[in-house]
Amino acid sequence: MEDLSDLTALSPVTETFLRERYPLLKLFPYGEDILIYDAKPHFACCLSPVELSVLIAFLRDASPTDCSQSDDAILGAPTIRALYEKFADLRQAGVFLPGPASEISPVDRNAIREQLAYYDANILLRKFCLEVTEECNFRCTYCKRTIAKDFRTHASNRLSEEDAYKGIRYYFGKYTAIFQKLTPEKQALLLQVSPPSLSWYGGEPFLNFRLLQQTAAYFKSLPWRQFGISPADLRFSTNTNLSLMTGEMLRFLVENRVTLFASLDGPAAEHDRCRVFAAGGGTFQTAYANLLKIKQYDPQYFRENVSIYGVYTPEHDYRQCVEFNESIGALLCRHFPAEYAGVFVAEPVAATAQLRRDFADKLARFRQEAQVAADKPDTPLETFASLFPFVALKTDRPSGRNELQLALTCPMGFDNLMLAATGDYLICHKVSGMPIGDCDSGLDLERLIELNRQYNATVNGGGCRSCWLVNFCDVCAASRMAGDHFINPAPAECDYFRLRGEFDFRCFLQLLLEQPDLWRRIEEYRNDRRKFIGIIDVNDF
Repeated sequence: MEDLSDLTALSPVTETFLRERYPLLKLFPYGEDILIYDAKPHFACCLSPVELSVLIAFLRDASPTDCSQSDDAILGAPTIRALYEKFADLRQAGVFLPGPASEISPVDRNAIREQLAYYDANILLRKFCLEVTEECNFRCTYCKRTIAKDFRTHASNRLSEEDAYKGIRYYFGKYTAIFQKLTPEKQALLLQVSPPSLSWYGGEPFLNFRLLQQTAAYFKSLPWRQFGISPADLRFSTNTNLSLMTGEMLRFLVENRVTLFASLDGPAAEHDRCRVFAAGGGTFQTAYANLLKIKQYDPQYFRENVSIYGVYTPEHDYRQCVEFNESIGALLCRHFPAEYAGVFVAEPVAATAQLRRDFADKLARFRQEAQVAADKPDTPLETFASLFPFVALKTDRPSGRNELQLALTCPMGFDNLMLAATGDYLICHKVSGMPIGDCDSGLDLERLIELNRQYNATVNGGGCRSCWLVNFCDVCAASRMAGDHFINPAPAECDYFRLRGEFDFRCFLQLLLEQPDLWRRIEEYRNDRRKFIGIIDVNDF
């Protein structure tokens, strides 16, 4: 039998066999043992190297007798028979099924219809957004509407007051319908973690500031008290490129405690690389001055309600951008890579090669960070957000099928919804096409069914059915949408995702071995509805 104390000792024949016959199995070193992850049931178990050798014989359909009579057999016949029985029980439960998954997501219209009916009755509409205008006075070179260096004219559509009110009434009905299904204790918790909220989006929302004022007043005027919801529970948020900030706007932000996401990429030279006016001039001086105007107007509001979001490209000095923004003193500072239509990973081959080179060093740095966090109970656990998905990993009582039935996206139209400036409903603020209804008639069920069918068919038609990382994939419907259809990442992009997933898996296993108390803290945090807010299902809240 093969010496499997090190995964590199797997023979090329065995590696090829596992990759071709069991593509959804993935093996990881776990101390002196081996952890086997099976994506179909999202299940993991641990075996010694010699036990893994028996598993491989089982997967090759060798009999227990043949396995025990092998020249290099280490375990005795009774032990091998017991292991075969264990593996057979796991297979009966859906583990160790050969081949790719038959289906990741359902494409049967009746199955989708049933799924959407469940969403409609049980999923809270957490995020509701009004696209108050498509107008923007910037032409950022990484903006999807600008399309890199092609300075295409942005649309001039503005959401009407009447349509905005229709959308708000729809959201009010959806939120209160779910709210009434909860016990008083759960209602109090919901108001704490996901209260009624209205967001404004653009374009640049402040170009239609009057509608922000009107819709805020209308939102507050609705009969929330009839459902036990105080006006003090209501929340507002918006984003801005910081091109406009009058005294009236400042008063509005502070009086309504609006959560403000302000766009600033870094110091002048870095910010002006991509954030430019239509004529091509840099926007830093205007944006930075208006940001400081907010801070000077109400320092406490600035510290508690303003977050600075930046975007970076390979040309940006990332560290300089982060250090500059963090020095301003806002609530949060975050930077995100530029996103381009149809691109999931910029230069994926180079990115994968770089991650391979840095893999060991990054793992060592993670070990140091985990040690520091373990010694400091007040360490923000959001630092370990990339490991949150491992909380759902099954290690006992597996239950799996060849058809995974994964959504691989949020419940489109039920967890997140945007009313576009045109009056159409869209699945979220990240998309501009494929409407799912309008403010006059509400959500269109048949459109939603077809949208889900198209998305699921796209997922099933890609490499996802043979990808061990499928349960951890965060490439959602919004990022896959390209005009009037969905697309999958290219194979090279998926190679990068899998390598990044392997790194996260190694970090997770490192915590289990070296910092189990820290991992328990992360689990508790991820499962605490007061701290981690995901999709809210009344049956699991």
